[in-house]
Amino acid sequence: MVVQRLVDAYIIGLGDNANNTELLQNLLTSITSGDSSLLELVQALGSYLASEEASRRSKGVQVLSDVLNVLPESAIPEQATSRLVQFFCARLEDATCVPHVLTAINALLRLASFSDKFAVDVLNALFKEVHVQSFQYSTRSAAYQLLELVIQNHPQAVKQMGCDFVLGFAQMLDGEKDPRSLSVAFQTIPKIADLVDIKTNAEDLFDVIFCYFPITFKNREGDPSAISPESLKVALRAAITCSPYFGSMAVKPLVDKASATSTSAKIDAYETLAAGTHNFSSEDFKSHLETLVEQIREDVFMSSDESVVNAALDTLESIYSVIAPPKDTDASAADPAAMVDDEGETSSPLDYVLKEAVFQLTAEEIKNSEQIGKILRAVARSSAYNCSVVSDAVIPIIIERMDATEILTVRRELMDVLNHVLSASCDVARKAECLEADKINLLNIYRPDTSIPLDKEYSFLHITRLKGITLLTLLPVFLNDDEIAVAFQTIARASIERNEEENVNKEATHLLIQLSQSKPDQVLSVVLPMFFEAMRDKFVAVQKVSHLLNALGAIGVSSSKILVPVLTGLSNLVVSGTLAPPHCLATVSTIRKVIEAVVVSSKEDNTDLCVKLLDSVVNPLSDWMYGLAQSSNGEHAVSLLVLEISRAMVAALSRINESLQAKYLDPLFARYQDIALQSSNASTCSLLPLFSAAVCSCLPQTMLPVDNVNEFVSKLSAAGLNTTLQEQRNACFEMIASIVNKTKDAKQRSEMVKQALQAAEQCDSAASVLIRHWLARALVSCNDKGGYEIVSWLLELIASNSSENSTVAAEGFGIVLGDHDWSITTATHGVVKVLSKQRFYATVVPQITSKFKSADNEQVKTNLLVVLTSTIRYMPKSVLMNGVESVIPLLLSAIRLTQSSLKAASVRTITMVIIESPDTLQKELSASIIPLLILSISQENQANTVEVRRATCDALSLIPEKYIYPVVQSSRKAVLRALTAARNDRKRLVRQDAIKAYNKWLSFGES
Repeated sequence: MVVQRLVDAYIIGLGDNANNTELLQNLLTSITSGDSSLLELVQALGSYLASEEASRRSKGVQVLSDVLNVLPESAIPEQATSRLVQFFCARLEDATCVPHVLTAINALLRLASFSDKFAVDVLNALFKEVHVQSFQYSTRSAAYQLLELVIQNHPQAVKQMGCDFVLGFAQMLDGEKDPRSLSVAFQTIPKIADLVDIKTNAEDLFDVIFCYFPITFKNREGDPSAISPESLKVALRAAITCSPYFGSMAVKPLVDKASATSTSAKIDAYETLAAGTHNFSSEDFKSHLETLVEQIREDVFMSSDESVVNAALDTLESIYSVIAPPKDTDASAADPAAMVDDEGETSSPLDYVLKEAVFQLTAEEIKNSEQIGKILRAVARSSAYNCSVVSDAVIPIIIERMDATEILTVRRELMDVLNHVLSASCDVARKAECLEADKINLLNIYRPDTSIPLDKEYSFLHITRLKGITLLTLLPVFLNDDEIAVAFQTIARASIERNEEENVNKEATHLLIQLSQSKPDQVLSVVLPMFFEAMRDKFVAVQKVSHLLNALGAIGVSSSKILVPVLTGLSNLVVSGTLAPPHCLATVSTIRKVIEAVVVSSKEDNTDLCVKLLDSVVNPLSDWMYGLAQSSNGEHAVSLLVLEISRAMVAALSRINESLQAKYLDPLFARYQDIALQSSNASTCSLLPLFSAAVCSCLPQTMLPVDNVNEFVSKLSAAGLNTTLQEQRNACFEMIASIVNKTKDAKQRSEMVKQALQAAEQCDSAASVLIRHWLARALVSCNDKGGYEIVSWLLELIASNSSENSTVAAEGFGIVLGDHDWSITTATHGVVKVLSKQRFYATVVPQITSKFKSADNEQVKTNLLVVLTSTIRYMPKSVLMNGVESVIPLLLSAIRLTQSSLKAASVRTITMVIIESPDTLQKELSASIIPLLILSISQENQANTVEVRRATCDALSLIPEKYIYPVVQSSRKAVLRALTAARNDRKRLVRQDAIKAYNKWLSFGES
């Protein structure tokens, strides 16, 4: 009786479109607990299932289907499965019940008791009784899901049905238009082809599939679950090419589609033909090969769309790889793929390509040499046999023509074609027979001709020759060691020697980068010594040194085997004193950039590499720098060199474990600790960034080589507060902040801060304020409340204006949140909490705003604006936009500041607000913001640096996009006058930005 009441209530709920979740759960609980059974449920549904009213029958089946979909397998007796299958198969005749029957069957398909026989019965009933395309999408989706489950769980049933399954599926798919259903159906077809011999019904199935080609539709924007056009295209392609039985039917229409005017249809046809080579036979392609080659040739020669050209060439390569004879076929033997035409003449499939190529190469004027070469390369790459045939047919003609002509343009075009053919030989790792016989001639073709000037007119000829030389070195067993060395010298010389046409240098460098990956030993033994020797020239120009360093850096980064030798070689050049002093900084900077590019950007464990770099590169440079500081005569930029070496040290030292870090710290402490704590020598103190960088790079668990860390911090505080040398003070404060930040014990951290602050209380200099900035940075980053107490102290100092250090306190706020090379950064293992900046903004900005409003001293207001701008400058956009209205008035005041960096930051923030929340500024736009921007674009004001002027142009260019004309109508003429003047700015970048903004304002309001 309980089940009957639940069923009746459920049926009523279905009629009222009510939420039956609770009733369904009650039915489930009743059955699983044993209070009732599935049989009792069916009995309770009896009057509904046997009703003459279609709606009542449908509701009865729906209740049963809903329960089966949530019922655990253990609650469904094995003997019940047979009766349920029989019932649902019979109900498939009832159109009103079909939607719920299909979902019920899908629920039964997960049962272990659902046998292959049941699957056959269900499929027969489905294909016979249900016209799937007459139902809405949800029902069709359930039908396709049923097929997927049968194929997955009962493949033997599919095999047993064989042709009946194929025909039934084809009839079911016929007429489908919904992309979601098509995607499932297309993915099902290859599975069917794997299980069933579809030969008998191949044509029926193919006709149903191919009618969708080429498939195009627009997906629903903003719907992440929507089927993408590309995924549907790929699924259809896989369906069309999944069976060899489709080959004879697919190739001809696909070849016809390749001539379509639509670019997407053309590419789709080519890619489908290429995919077909995995399953279609060579005979399927041969009968249409001539037409296809002509079409590909036309597209390669005429198309301006690179994607079409690439698709055509890929298809050509794929098809010739299918047609090619077996791998061990002799190229001198008759082509096993040869065909006999209607006149009884034998021809090779390669003739369709070679005849046209030979005709073009022997013509008086060679046209489309690049396209000819691409086609020959695609065919030659398809197999070793085809590569040999193409090479043997083409290379002798090119050599003969090269000997007979002195016209440089013709020689370049012939070399271009030859390069493509040689490239194919490298790709298939096979040397054609003709190459060995014509080796001398090939070497002569690519031998540098000193009579040809290295200028722009002949640059393509030189580049083509260099590419050819590179290819000769890559050919298997073609050049001997001496010849390879000469080839590498030629390419290296082209990269090193500066000439009027830089493209030759760039291409030579690019070729060396490629060779460093395939032939690193030759690059090490031949190329690097030439580069290092070129840099030793005392009179080498700065521009050439820059070029050499860029090339060496790119070569080093491209190959792990070459990286360390490149950096070691550069380091040795610096340390040995063979480099001119002006070039040392550029060299050290390159070393640092390469180390960062390889180590910092890598996600792999580079411990061994970092140790090598520290031992062979960074430490020698540090030792050289130490000696240089003792005896520098002003030739070297010591501070800049120290900064670059410190950055390189940070990149390597921060990537090794604590035990290795401790090993490297020992000699550094021995050398620099006394300098940091006691020295007053400016030369030696200039080296302290090396010490600071090393200490700040360490992991929190790394043990510093000192007896007592608290005592060490206290000594650093005293040294930093009492010194008059900026390098010493900065290094001490950076180390203090890093150590405090990484100290996990809150009590110990608090004690360190207390000692430092007590020392600061005894000092009245600017250093007593700066140490507080660094301590605030350390504590704010890890969300320690002590940091905010220090910040409040600094704000009170600024607001009181009672000391000459008030301005120092304001200007130093950039330390608290700003970027730094090594002190408290995520890269150097600093403790930086995720929401530390958000908390700082929410806590400090209201204090700044309040103090600004209550201040009556202009200097105080200026200092508070400096603090605000320094804070905003380093805030994430999402944080700034939360409550930005309250700081807009202060930002407008900050634009009037004379400090260019702060002014630029304020303008950038205004720009961001214009983009993200234009309505916020609308009231003040014409009255305040635009006049201030006009003043900020003038180059006459020294505060308006290039950065400020460019930021202002960006802001002005956005206004016409974000506001309607009436809002800014009164300011249009003034803006145009200011931008007219800015179009004549001294700096090209400002002029470009001004022109862009001027054009927008000029057309603003005209439409």
